[in-house]
Amino acid sequence: METPTGSPTTPSYEQALRPAFRSDENQFPNLTRYHLDLTLDVAKATLAGHQQIAYTNTETVSLDALYLRLFPNTAGYGGSNAGVEAMTVTNLALNGERIEPVRELQGSALRVPLQPPLAPGSPANLTLDFVLALPTDGHLADSREPSGGYRQLGLYEDVVALANAYPLIPVYDDEGWNIELAPSYGDAVFSDAAFFDVSITAPQTMTFAASGTCSLTDAGASETTWSCVAAPMRDFVALLGGDYQLETQDAEGIAVNSVFYAGHEEGGLAALDYATRAVRLFNTRIGAYPFTELDVVETPTLAGGIEYPGLVVINQSYYDADDGVSDRMEWVVVHEVLHQWWYSLVGNDQVDEPWLDEALVQYCTLLYYEDRYGPDVTQRLLESVFQQTYQELQEEGRDRPVGLPVAGYSRRDYAPVVYQKGPLYFHDLRQRVGSETFWEILKTYFERNRYRIARPEDWLMAVEAVTGSQHRSLYNAWIQGTES
Repeated sequence: METPTGSPTTPSYEQALRPAFRSDENQFPNLTRYHLDLTLDVAKATLAGHQQIAYTNTETVSLDALYLRLFPNTAGYGGSNAGVEAMTVTNLALNGERIEPVRELQGSALRVPLQPPLAPGSPANLTLDFVLALPTDGHLADSREPSGGYRQLGLYEDVVALANAYPLIPVYDDEGWNIELAPSYGDAVFSDAAFFDVSITAPQTMTFAASGTCSLTDAGASETTWSCVAAPMRDFVALLGGDYQLETQDAEGIAVNSVFYAGHEEGGLAALDYATRAVRLFNTRIGAYPFTELDVVETPTLAGGIEYPGLVVINQSYYDADDGVSDRMEWVVVHEVLHQWWYSLVGNDQVDEPWLDEALVQYCTLLYYEDRYGPDVTQRLLESVFQQTYQELQEEGRDRPVGLPVAGYSRRDYAPVVYQKGPLYFHDLRQRVGSETFWEILKTYFERNRYRIARPEDWLMAVEAVTGSQHRSLYNAWIQGTES
């Protein structure tokens, strides 16, 4: 998190990684590299960008096209409410030659033809310009209308949220390019780890927080430019506001930053305490967080919280409840911090396999409570948060398998099945194998899949590596909804 003071400097990727992990940059020479030059105009609520993308085909087949996802043009980001595309791309060039992309999925995807096809191991370089009209309160007739998403992108209450505010190459796998339109509830982004080199020019009066490590590089009379590096991370997000304060605490060489509104110091310090405790616990019990910073930022999001690599946002209502800091804040902060392990470092298909991060994060949050508050509190939470919800699903005839894609659930049933029923699979497994063995499974799963995309089979192989069995009966019953 940076404020416009001090001497201009330019960060390096090494600065974004803790000393023991600085060689990670060299382990992945073919990861996609994004270079972004962004300019924010708050008065016009626009973001203008020039982008360079260095892509290498790491697949085993030739590719006849590349895809760019334009998430601001989806309903979940508020992009379709005005009837026009929020993001427009111009001057697209492939290896220096201008090319016309094919607009798909209501403008949320651009297909870039490759002729000849890009062979395995071959590079491609894209350059483009884009302009993004940021959603604002005025774009939605009702700011709580679900089709407007979670306010993860836009200008709301003097806070600028730049989530997925640039064209992004999606994951290519055995199903081809993952470009389907996700529902407006749940997570929409499925991406590989990459390198990000980003500069953002914004009003001098704004405070700035972002993924990775950022430094002031130009401080003018009216505008300030920050430069950021983030790697290997599977996304980049930035937040800007004019009324932020900062408190920092060290957690084993990681700067945990709490960024909060002026006047919300009690909530800001509470969020810092919860996040720091979570980082220390899961650094030890799951695996090391390799980055030098983690930001926890108060925003006017409509979600309880949202995870991004190196940064999480938390709903402002938890910081200033009627009777002080909300009792729910601790669960939300720990949940979002845990996504640094499950989603950010160990990736998964959040659109088609959301249980693999969300249900696991929920259960690991319960493990945090067990570590801090003991078994009695944990048992009460297990019963009230998870088991009671599952019982209600069954009684109301709404029970579904945990392993469906987001679109396989109604908006009403998505969270109860994935977030509340899903953790019971992990609890059942832990009861069968024992607590210490379960922690060893988590550590093994993390070590095998760090920076990569994990699938359900990767989880099961980690279970088998530790216990000698995949315990398929539990997986089939809870995740697939079958008995065999």
